[in-house]
Amino acid sequence: MSDSTVMKKAAVLEVLLTLVVPVHHASAQRFELDGSLGYTADAWRVASSGEWRLEVVGGIALGAGLRLTYYGGDERPYRNQGTTTPGLPPSLSVDPAVWGLNLMVSGQARFVGPLGVGANIDVAGLAEGPSRHRGSAVLEPARESLLLYGNNDRGSLNSEFFVVVAVSGHLQLRGGASHYVVGYHAADGASRTRYLRFDTVPFLAARWRF
Repeated sequence: MSDSTVMKKAAVLEVLLTLVVPVHHASAQRFELDGSLGYTADAWRVASSGEWRLEVVGGIALGAGLRLTYYGGDERPYRNQGTTTPGLPPSLSVDPAVWGLNLMVSGQARFVGPLGVGANIDVAGLAEGPSRHRGSAVLEPARESLLLYGNNDRGSLNSEFFVVVAVSGHLQLRGGASHYVVGYHAADGASRTRYLRFDTVPFLAARWRF
């Protein structure tokens, strides 16, 4: 499955959940704090979020909030997603160090007993981090992030697909796959373009519900 297909399916899931659940059946609203860690040998990210979640009919919950994510990892190739220009090659190796603060939306459905399934995705926000120098080219994290699907995405965006278990009325544990993109802008003299890399890492998370 391509990176653009994964991101598109996540966004479609959020839209469908919003459309099929009548808001007038809303039964409870909660504020939740969440922390998660996703890791592989050469790519990782850590995230924390605060989210308002509305529980609706049929065990379905919709949410929105802010998520702060730090993206790190080994030096790996980032692909040129703009116009190829002199001095800026089709790919550059980057060891990411990027902070991203984004608006996120989520959907979750109770499966059986304390078990549920869900997904969330960043929509828009800001990113910051140190620059990288590759020859005469200077790379900086793309400041503005925006979900536009696949290689059209701007900046750095995180998403999660997960299974959740309710340990108590306040504590939930989650685990699954985090699919994310990290974006850099590159400049070499008058040449300008952008570079992206998509990664998918397993993650574990804990959520506290107020």
